[in-house]
Amino acid sequence: MTNKIYLPGLNGLRAIAASAVIISHIGLHLDMFGLVKTGGYDLGSFGVTIFFTLSGFLITYLLLCEKQLKSCIDIKKFYIRRILRIWPLYFTYLFIVLLYIHFKINSDVWYYIFVVPNVPFAMNAAVGGVLYIPFIGHYWSLGVEEQFYAFWPWFIKKAKNLKWFLILFILIFFLLKITLSITHTLRTFQVFLHYTRFGCLAIGGFGAYLFYEKKDVFKFLNLPIFELSAWFVIILIALKKFHLFSILDHEIVSVVTFVIIYNQINNPKKIISLENKIFDYLGKISFGMYIYNPLVIAIVARFLKKISYNNGTAYIILVYCIVFASVILISHISYNGFEIKFLKFKEKFMTVPSAASKSENFS
Repeated sequence: MTNKIYLPGLNGLRAIAASAVIISHIGLHLDMFGLVKTGGYDLGSFGVTIFFTLSGFLITYLLLCEKQLKSCIDIKKFYIRRILRIWPLYFTYLFIVLLYIHFKINSDVWYYIFVVPNVPFAMNAAVGGVLYIPFIGHYWSLGVEEQFYAFWPWFIKKAKNLKWFLILFILIFFLLKITLSITHTLRTFQVFLHYTRFGCLAIGGFGAYLFYEKKDVFKFLNLPIFELSAWFVIILIALKKFHLFSILDHEIVSVVTFVIIYNQINNPKKIISLENKIFDYLGKISFGMYIYNPLVIAIVARFLKKISYNNGTAYIILVYCIVFASVILISHISYNGFEIKFLKFKEKFMTVPSAASKSENFS
């Protein structure tokens, strides 16, 4: 396999998901700017679900390609690639936050150091509490991903019938969530499971299996009605109008995300294409955009509150524009001056040649 694997449009989807999270975080912290907070939690939460589904799809697809190419999966190299992609920025931002708050911490910091930040997040969410350490609440999703990928490549490698394993994994996770919801027991575990979202990651993985196996039966997803319906759901999410079944909303969004992914990479006549230079670049730096935005919001708020302002629309627009521009600038500097060094080193442990974009040499 000499050609690098490149799946078009996925960076655009990353850019949309990252933007949804940032918009949500700004809305939830408008009080920092002397403004009234707006509800934006669902938008950010569904944005993370899009990230999860996309991650599950892409990594499972690459694992399947590796299994075909090498007749096995090198688990050690997989872990090294994950560490080189996630940990440098994860621990760098964590240190920056601790420095910013003058190391006023409690024992929760150990959860973050050992990459299980979703544990204190779920425990606090279960009782309606507030995290003691600010600006790193969003780290819960990174904990979920790292825990999922601690076992996922083993399953892909060892499963005798991968299709049925994926189906059973998703169904069992659904049933566990529904059972806990109906019985109203083990509140902390119920909240923990809600945020864990292994089902969403697995839906992305199942989508990758279907795409990898070239199942023609799913070509109907390329019909305009399905593509437009998927984008309509995304619009409803953006307008805060999406809510069907609270217990399975995120799994539904995962299925919708897969329909969009499938059309982006497998539909030459797709109606909406996310393949353009702006989305492509924002997608490449989206990890930094996701990581840095809470602290950037706080710092921008400190500066903007020093100038005269009112609660008018112009000031609100100014807040969003300055925060977005600042997040993109910081993420650009981080990507090109810091992250890229680890990404290039990561290439040495790649078993399947892949590219994040047409102009990049690594994924």
